[in-house]
Amino acid sequence: MTLKTIYIARHGYRSNWLPTPPAHPAPPTGVNSDVPLASHGVDQAKELAHYLISIDNQPQMIFSSPLYRCLQTSEPAADLLELLIYIDRGLSEWYKPDRDVIPEPATFDILNNFFAGKLKSDWPNSVIPSLKGETEEDIFKRCSKFWPIFVKELEKQFPEVETILLVTHAATKIALGMTLLKFHNVRESLDEDGTVIRAGSCSLDKYELLDDDVDEDENGDESVLPFEQRQWKLTMNGNTEFLSAGEEMHWDFKSGFEAGSDEDIKARRKKQLEERGTTANSEKVTDTNSSEEYEHVYVSLDVDNRNYRERNTVQNQATLQHSGLETDKPLIKIGDNVYEGTWKKSLGTELAFAKELGNVGSKESEQDAGNPERVYRVTDSIDLNPIQPM
Repeated sequence: MTLKTIYIARHGYRSNWLPTPPAHPAPPTGVNSDVPLASHGVDQAKELAHYLISIDNQPQMIFSSPLYRCLQTSEPAADLLELLIYIDRGLSEWYKPDRDVIPEPATFDILNNFFAGKLKSDWPNSVIPSLKGETEEDIFKRCSKFWPIFVKELEKQFPEVETILLVTHAATKIALGMTLLKFHNVRESLDEDGTVIRAGSCSLDKYELLDDDVDEDENGDESVLPFEQRQWKLTMNGNTEFLSAGEEMHWDFKSGFEAGSDEDIKARRKKQLEERGTTANSEKVTDTNSSEEYEHVYVSLDVDNRNYRERNTVQNQATLQHSGLETDKPLIKIGDNVYEGTWKKSLGTELAFAKELGNVGSKESEQDAGNPERVYRVTDSIDLNPIQPM
């Protein structure tokens, strides 16, 4: 028998991806940047585990990066599949050479304190990444070296194993896939449509050995080509269908930043805000408690009222449309009325959203109103002046 199916998963949602406050937890291992998963990431790992146990072709072995978040991601699957976790430094994170600190992973003894009885110690590291950091070319070379060394050892020690799961990081997940598929670098597209390997948090790839590479000898035993000559097919690319929130925090080498770094997170938020068509005026609104990937943006709308004897109200079911928020004079349509807006500074307005919105006036509603889940500051508003129809 030989290795025929390889699943590669990225770790779950990291704790340092959450906005502050709350404060990010310190690395449990004491290793620089070896952050744990956020509670959301732990939930993702459990969802991944339940997906793996629900499919027919389940992993028979699990191999993980030595970093804490990858072991946390591996743990639920190992528990449900009743497997131990093997650690291989060849699956480690990618650190660029210009980084202030190039972390060295915690030792097996330290990690075993956190995952007692769940780790296997007798697995040789296939490749050890340079402690001077790696360029894109270096991580591609690392993963190119990883495969023949890793698979040779696997098939030597465990000839009965056909399906495995590797738990790693975004850059390594991509580089492993690109080398397995025999591309020439980490930035190539998979096809003419520009498809890339998806690398959302806790996403899952699946590679299957082409049948042509497996044959039987005269005794009925499997005969397989040397690993370097085998051909693989990507049959699952960044699958997140089993995750409640779908794909989050996708990363690829085109971003220019290390996955999950402060620069990466800032660039993501800036890009997302630009896609929403917001400007510096509305970027100043900050969500102080949300655990979501992107901050929410709120502005107040001041509707012009030329008749001061009558109360000016907006109907509850009125539709609201806007255009040109990136300009000085955005257009806003409320119901059938069209307005031209003018940006101005607001006086520290706050919006509070309760945890549960019960019936207005009820005891539960009063309690929730005093214990908001999220508070938003509104530092900008838009004065609306009606536009007369032509």
